[in-house]
Amino acid sequence: MSTITLIIDGYRKIFSGPNALLKNICLFAITGLISVISIYFESFKTAKNMPTDMTTFFFALLGMIILGVYICGYTYEFMHKAFNDSEEELLPDFDMAPVGTFFKALPLVIVWMIYLGLIMGVMGITIAAVPFIGIIFAIVFLCLAVFLTFVFVAYCENFETRGLYNIALPFKFILPTIGQVALLGLLFIPVGILSLVPSFIAGFIFGLTGYADTNIPAWIGGLLGGYFGCLAQFVWYYCLVQVYKEKIKPKMDEQY
Repeated sequence: MSTITLIIDGYRKIFSGPNALLKNICLFAITGLISVISIYFESFKTAKNMPTDMTTFFFALLGMIILGVYICGYTYEFMHKAFNDSEEELLPDFDMAPVGTFFKALPLVIVWMIYLGLIMGVMGITIAAVPFIGIIFAIVFLCLAVFLTFVFVAYCENFETRGLYNIALPFKFILPTIGQVALLGLLFIPVGILSLVPSFIAGFIFGLTGYADTNIPAWIGGLLGGYFGCLAQFVWYYCLVQVYKEKIKPKMDEQY
């Protein structure tokens, strides 16, 4: 399957199935809440002051954490379903399963955050002391960060972490996948731009109707941008799962 066909197939499967409409409405609601809370926090950054209503601030922060945990676990569930070639309804059910999936993956997430943090620390010290070697560390960090996603793709196949704590693992994924990942990255530039179009259109329309000086265009743009941006991210992960299945999984199966 060509890379462009993969992207189209990902979007098609997101909107396929008898429950697709309801699931997309639920996804829109969750991403919308995340966008609204993000805009709320951004207002403090713009105004350069702290909130006066600390109760609202606390519940907004708590809500962001809960929604972040849920959407992260839901993404793992999504990638798990993407492994099934016969699955035509990619969006998982909106139940409590993503919460359990997130916490099951948390040790793996923490370990890899530690790995990245250590490399960043060594990189910073080395750049200050020996710039040339520091650049090498920067390249290593970049490769690790880009191909680290495949570690979590591998985890999502069966929600097992065996063999996934190996810090050298992402580097093993580079040669088999770098060409297709690079092509995907280039193709997702226009996909990302198109994902922002509904937000710009909505903002433009509300601007013409006399709401340009209000927060309404920002709220509407945030709601639409969050939803369509999430869809683009899901399709990106769907494509990475297919790349993993073709280029990496056979070798992983041989190893384990």
